[in-house]
Amino acid sequence: MTMNATQSPQDLLLTAGNMLEWHDSRDRQKPGLLELTGVSQHGRATMSGLNDHDYQSLAYLPSNDTHNLQQMRTVTKSGIPTEILEHFKHIKCHCTMGLFPEIGRAWLTIDSEIYIWTYDQARDVAYYDGLSHLIVSVGLVKPKSGVFVNDVKYLLILTTPIEVIVLGVTFGDDSTECKASSRLEQEQQNAMMLMNRPIFVIATDNISIGVIKGTEDGRIFLGGRDGCLYEIHYQAESSWFGKRCKKINLSQGIVSCMVPSFLKVFSEVDPIERIAVDNSRKLLYLLTERGSIEAWEMGKDYIQTRRLGKVTQNDIVSQCVNLIKTVDPSIFKCVKAICALSVDDANGLHLVAVTQSGVRLYFSTTSLNLPQQASAYMQADNCGVPQSGLTPPPMGDFESTRGLYLLHVRLPPGYTPNATTNKPKQVHAAHYSEGTTLMVTTQQQEQDLLWSISSAPFMNFNYLSESTALAGLDGIVWGLAEVHDSLRSGYKSLLYNARTPRKLALLTNQGTHIIELLKAADILHQLMLACNGPHHEEVKMFFQPQNAREACATALLLATSEKFRGGDIAMWATQAFMLYGGEPGFQHQKFHHNVTNRNLPNQTLGANSTVVGRDSTMPPIYMSTPMPNSAGPASPTAYPPVTSLYSQPISPIAQGSVPPNVTASAAMANENSSIIFSAKHDGLYLFVSRMLRPIWHLRCVDQSFHSNLKLNDCTQLLLELRSLRNFLELHSVHDLSSSTTTRLPYDSHFSNLAMSNSHLPLNEQRNITELAQTEEKRSLSALNIFVKHACEVISLWSILTKHKFQQLCQQLSAEHQKLLECCSFRDLLLTRSEVCAFLIISLINFYLKDKASVCEVSNNLRELCPNLYRHEDEVTYKATELLMNAKNCTSSVDKETMLRTTLQMCKNAAPTLPLHSICQQFISAEFYEGVIELAATCASKSDPEEVGIHFYNNNEPSEDREGYACFATRMNYYKEVQLMLDHVYEIFCNRKTVQDNMKSDITDHVGNVNQAIPKISMQALRVKDPLMHVTLYEWLLSHDMLSELLDVIEPSLGDFLRRSVNRNPENVVLIDLLWKYYEKNAHHAQAAQILDNLAMTRSDNISLELRIEYLVRAVMCMRNENVGSSITNGIFQKELEDKLEIARVQKTVLIDMTALAHNPQNANMQEASQAVKQLNFALYDITQLYQHFAEPFNLWECQLSILNCSHHNDPLLIESVWGNIINSVVDCPGSAHERSVKLFSKIELLVREFGESGACFPFAFLIRELEIKACQLRLPEGTVPEKLVAMNLDVELLLEYYSRMISMNERIWANEGNEWHLIQSAVRVVTLLVDNVQAIWFRSKRRIIGKAQDIVGACLNICYQKPDSNRLQHSLKELQCRLQRLLG
Repeated sequence: MTMNATQSPQDLLLTAGNMLEWHDSRDRQKPGLLELTGVSQHGRATMSGLNDHDYQSLAYLPSNDTHNLQQMRTVTKSGIPTEILEHFKHIKCHCTMGLFPEIGRAWLTIDSEIYIWTYDQARDVAYYDGLSHLIVSVGLVKPKSGVFVNDVKYLLILTTPIEVIVLGVTFGDDSTECKASSRLEQEQQNAMMLMNRPIFVIATDNISIGVIKGTEDGRIFLGGRDGCLYEIHYQAESSWFGKRCKKINLSQGIVSCMVPSFLKVFSEVDPIERIAVDNSRKLLYLLTERGSIEAWEMGKDYIQTRRLGKVTQNDIVSQCVNLIKTVDPSIFKCVKAICALSVDDANGLHLVAVTQSGVRLYFSTTSLNLPQQASAYMQADNCGVPQSGLTPPPMGDFESTRGLYLLHVRLPPGYTPNATTNKPKQVHAAHYSEGTTLMVTTQQQEQDLLWSISSAPFMNFNYLSESTALAGLDGIVWGLAEVHDSLRSGYKSLLYNARTPRKLALLTNQGTHIIELLKAADILHQLMLACNGPHHEEVKMFFQPQNAREACATALLLATSEKFRGGDIAMWATQAFMLYGGEPGFQHQKFHHNVTNRNLPNQTLGANSTVVGRDSTMPPIYMSTPMPNSAGPASPTAYPPVTSLYSQPISPIAQGSVPPNVTASAAMANENSSIIFSAKHDGLYLFVSRMLRPIWHLRCVDQSFHSNLKLNDCTQLLLELRSLRNFLELHSVHDLSSSTTTRLPYDSHFSNLAMSNSHLPLNEQRNITELAQTEEKRSLSALNIFVKHACEVISLWSILTKHKFQQLCQQLSAEHQKLLECCSFRDLLLTRSEVCAFLIISLINFYLKDKASVCEVSNNLRELCPNLYRHEDEVTYKATELLMNAKNCTSSVDKETMLRTTLQMCKNAAPTLPLHSICQQFISAEFYEGVIELAATCASKSDPEEVGIHFYNNNEPSEDREGYACFATRMNYYKEVQLMLDHVYEIFCNRKTVQDNMKSDITDHVGNVNQAIPKISMQALRVKDPLMHVTLYEWLLSHDMLSELLDVIEPSLGDFLRRSVNRNPENVVLIDLLWKYYEKNAHHAQAAQILDNLAMTRSDNISLELRIEYLVRAVMCMRNENVGSSITNGIFQKELEDKLEIARVQKTVLIDMTALAHNPQNANMQEASQAVKQLNFALYDITQLYQHFAEPFNLWECQLSILNCSHHNDPLLIESVWGNIINSVVDCPGSAHERSVKLFSKIELLVREFGESGACFPFAFLIRELEIKACQLRLPEGTVPEKLVAMNLDVELLLEYYSRMISMNERIWANEGNEWHLIQSAVRVVTLLVDNVQAIWFRSKRRIIGKAQDIVGACLNICYQKPDSNRLQHSLKELQCRLQRLLG
């Protein structure tokens, strides 16, 4: 895949992290000593040292013999202190010397006295003369932890023929003026003191102890002259079953305690001369006087200590002769030195022994017959790199194969055909360190010669090649030990190790000789000094023995070294890096196998091994001597083959990518192509991977939340990171990845690259090259960002470790603690930026809780971690500090000043600061105005062009994505205002509840809080941003504070309500608010329009009563004097009035329908209930009311109202409705009197409503119907006239209608059982007229009385025709007389 140019910083970090892990994996899988010797490939013992390429001189690097490169150099020489030399005069019988490299001192014994001094400056002489017997051997051991007091730093073990004395070693006060940077420096600078009294004294049982060796965990081993291995076991206190200190014979176990010592003289004795300890594997090796070697597994204590195996001198010689038959077997005799190989030195080889002739014998405690799975498991375990899919072998099989096995024999220099050096002779001491073997030989009497045989200059070969150097010494070597580097960090910095030569101290009878073992960086340093710069063929050729990326990494060691900073060496190293770092290319896959190999000679292959770049027809191996079965396949149980990944591979970035601008044919031709980055690129990644390897998979904290990376480690790592960061800043990515005109003449990489793409046209080759350069620039940019980020992360960790780190972690939440506990430094650097964030927060809170100023730590974080702790973070915490002070301030003026200062500071840092956190603190300080201003400032700065406001004003078009994003950003900021209002409202509600419950006098507090909301509203409305207003309106609306909302007089409220109604047309509350807003702001016509819409809205939420109210208000609004007198307004007003009239009729229908729905005797209750809902759901026109409700449900009165409202002139229909009304009342159950009362009450109500309506009040029909019902009910005579007159109906019309009925002389009255009923009612009408004649208007009096006389006359004529009418005639005549008198 190709890296996108628009990758986010997080993606770039991951890209760089993946590339670093890939290069680190390659670097870890480079051939180790087991592979270089060929043992891994063949699964059997091998030999080397007979070919010319086995030993090469550094002189072949230059093109001429003018330069002589060194691989070791003398650092200092110092003699034996004078005061010690004076004691030589008194020597009696014995003198011996040695080194204590742990404390930087040498020692010398003269008989029973011991003298100790610092060997680098020959000072601080300490001595001990408390013994009366000859000192046989001396040893220094670091004690076990917890056994002695802390002042006892080491134990000095002295042995005499009869006893072992253990002395405590202390040093002077650590608080000296010259403060040392490490414990070793303190011990070297402070005076060494020996305790006067021994801690332990143990009998030797007449066994002379020849050698003493301690381990890192404080165990003490003794090598006896009887050939037995002893251990001094000591503990803090004595136990029931043993003493505090005892000597244990590990060679013979408990039985040795029962065997008398005089019986042991009959056994063959082979004294132990040397002991070597491998602390990394818990292994111990013994070398005896007769050349036998034993391997021991130390275990956890003496109980678990056991011997793994032993090889005698004869066994060694026999095995060597089987491997090499062309040399004298005597050179394999007399092993004089053994050196334990740690896990870092070799995986599968554990021990190197050196014979008197300089032959090196490599041993392993693991058999070659161990299954390959177990071997791979051991290698993975020893490397410290987790390997997936590996399971440990069965324990029984593993234990049965442990022993001591010779795997490789390396002949010394001088045995090659073209050897130019002499062969070493009389080797009596040796030392192994990081691929370099030092041997001390006695060439002349009283003068030794130092041999340095090193593979460091050829560390990237796929076979073992070494160079040789000799140095004369000024005496006989008594001791040889590596000088402990006081500056070497505890986390094993690979760059420091590669940049810093190892130092060794040689103690001779003339003094101390300290030398340095130079490394690849030192060789390059020498070359550039000799050539006066990088522009020389010799410097170019330096890149040949190493592959180019390794050479670039070596050049970076010098270019970034603080030692050479600003000097010529750093400049020259940078130039060499640029000149010879190569170029990226685009490699076709089919040429990959011929391109990626560096064509290194003598690559030893196993049967299943594949090394990229080697033709299958080439010989598989170059051997010094023929090996048995060399043509056959390797054993299936052999060690794993050497990996081919160490050859120059194709980068994991851009696998299978094709340049986008390449033609189709070229794309097809390059479908399997990959980008190969330059050596500069790979060297940089290799450099960083080695820098971070010690901490990459290291957990950040342990289970107790102590940092696993100490302050000193942080300091050294930061020096390396910052040096590289400065280098990358001085030399941009363009410089690093630009094309160079200088080409390596010998490097086939670029020529093969050109060959692989030669089938493409020239322009397409150019496109491919440009693509490769572009990808390399992107990769280097990712690395540059990663290095800067790593500097900040480690700087932060350094700051944290300077504080109480454990307390900072304990302040975290449980979730954060778990995350931190599971986090490695790789996670911290690549993906867990939130871990850095909450650690910073914890650190700042640590200061704030202590009420301490955060300025210093904040400035420190800003300086060292500007991206992890940004400017807005600094402002946030300074603001937090000011707000905390403001809360505690008693002066209102000072508090206001602090709050205003904080607000201004935050406004300056807006909008990138954490707004929510600061606003919450403003709210807690009751600084509500600050929340509004800060939110408005953030919104304004985030959208300076007011795109979001424009989006809102344009009705929020969906296609405007940019506008929506700005709108959403502004609204997100204004959420803080809503949260503030929620807070204030909650306080108000809580206090009001308390006041109601406790009835306490807290009215003032409640009032203050209640007043805060209008005050906040006023402050928010001062902001010109309409979106701030919208935020306020939404909050008031959501909390049903409608009166407060309507108190707002801003035009934005109307716009907000209109938008809200448009979005939610069925929301009655919003519509109701809108018309109230219009009415309050004198927009009556708009209010009426909305009220009309509300009334006409079909909704269950609006009752008919409310609809009528809306129409009433609408009519009132239209009648307001502010409404203009236009034709449109007049028409609208008339429509509203008509709607109101019909709505009132509908209300009547609703009332009757409701009564019908609640009448249990009604068979249509369900239909009536449904009709009630429909009548409330909407307003209907007059026709719908009649057809759908009044007529189907026989609502006669409603029908009458509808006919009256519609001015419908249909006399028959109207008379029918009146008849139905009368019949409905008369037909009701009850007595005649009760029914008559109900009837006339109903008629009275209807008369009041319809008496003046004209067509809907058929008076004549009504009189006739009432008289008929009165006759039927046998009501008292004259009941109907009395009731009608009481209703204030027109008497003249009454007389007229009665006159007409009499004149008709209908038979209906006789049919109803009283033929005189109508005449009796007429008489009663006239009587009532006569009795109330004064109420008649004077001008109408004669006309009305005349009509009354006509009625009386007509009645008399009828009576004259009927029998038995005398009484009635008499009444009529009497009435006629009264009328006559009224006229007279």
